[in-house]
Amino acid sequence: MGSIRTASVMVGIPFHNETGNIAALVEKTQCDLESRTQNAAIVIVGERKTRSVLLQAKLPPSSARVKVVTFFKPFGFAQRPGLTRRSWSHWAILQVASRLSADVVFIDADVRNSQGWVNQYLDAIQHRGAGLAVANYVRRFDEDDAIVHIWDRLIFGAVFRKWIAFRHGGDYAISHKLLPGILDDVSIMRERAYTMDSAVMAHVVRRGHIESIWLGAKEHEPITRLNLFNRLQSLVHSVFDDVDTHLSVVLRWPRTAASVQPPEILATPSHMRDLIGSDFRQELHTDMATRFRAAAHDIRQTLGMTAFERFAALANQTSAEQVSLSPRHWANATVRFLARYVRSRDREKKSRLARACVPILEAGILGFINLTYDLVYAEAFRCLDAEYLPAFQQTWDSLSRRLTLYRLTLLRRWPDRAASRLAGAIRRLPRLLTRNVRPR
Repeated sequence: MGSIRTASVMVGIPFHNETGNIAALVEKTQCDLESRTQNAAIVIVGERKTRSVLLQAKLPPSSARVKVVTFFKPFGFAQRPGLTRRSWSHWAILQVASRLSADVVFIDADVRNSQGWVNQYLDAIQHRGAGLAVANYVRRFDEDDAIVHIWDRLIFGAVFRKWIAFRHGGDYAISHKLLPGILDDVSIMRERAYTMDSAVMAHVVRRGHIESIWLGAKEHEPITRLNLFNRLQSLVHSVFDDVDTHLSVVLRWPRTAASVQPPEILATPSHMRDLIGSDFRQELHTDMATRFRAAAHDIRQTLGMTAFERFAALANQTSAEQVSLSPRHWANATVRFLARYVRSRDREKKSRLARACVPILEAGILGFINLTYDLVYAEAFRCLDAEYLPAFQQTWDSLSRRLTLYRLTLLRRWPDRAASRLAGAIRRLPRLLTRNVRPR
């Protein structure tokens, strides 16, 4: 705060170990901020273990209008619930931006083509009245998180009635007006949060306007297949937990269709096959079959025998290209897992359900990829709008009515349960008193 003093705009960059890109990213961001008439700051936040690495990076110096500041997680800082991985960096950046009353823009440290992004975000917030501006761009399946975002936008669009293309992307901007409410929302600080940005958007979608910003293709460091597949369980846990946390709110929302992605996507020439790679479908199918066998018991209990056999047949296919799953069957299976998740209060059971839902997620994505393999990117996502999202919305609407009745039933049963527990406690009281009496 002493180094920045005043700033109307702040760009936050969570740093892990992106030494080869951080200097270039700061330089591009500083040029974008210099083109505006506002005082600004670029704040780079690192963990203790990356302190020496970041201090050795040759960053551009501060200018009169744009300050460049680095700081690190202080030694001895207690680990707050929910502040794991990069979430601590996001939380710290939000704290500084709130104290400055500055609009804040987040950019991942590995982004290579961020020229002009800051201006597009800030124009949406400062000139068009958006509370939050979120990136919409082309991302690969084999070297990036396209799987994560397609599945999340279907669930989030069906339940929260908002079509957010990249809720976990790490690239977005928030108006200074919303920062106090975000920092006071205890539901954002959760251990199971996949990323803090997803929890922030679940907060904002209920309180402000969100605008998608079309940015073309995102270029950054590739993600390994192992890391991509292994993060899917955390994703399912986090997205289902978002619904569970806000269930009382979303069950009262009117059943209206979610808005879709902006029309600028039509100008994208990329084909789906160019975003998948040669062997990705087979690796995805192999991972899906392995996870299906490991979670077979929970899948059978949740979906029933007919649906279980359908997914077993997909797992046993000899060729990944032959996997076909209709939007209705995918939506029905996914929402059944979601409904069972929010009805349970057992954390261990929730973890098992999240694990068992992963092969269902992978089977659905594989079916979508096979269906749209020869289409251009815009055509594929028009298919997602026209066929997949309505199926997820209709399935959620049907099951959410049952969830409403279930919650009302619990309310009616609460006095009986409370009376039963009180009676049991009274019956156990003499035994407890006798046990605690010690002979002299």
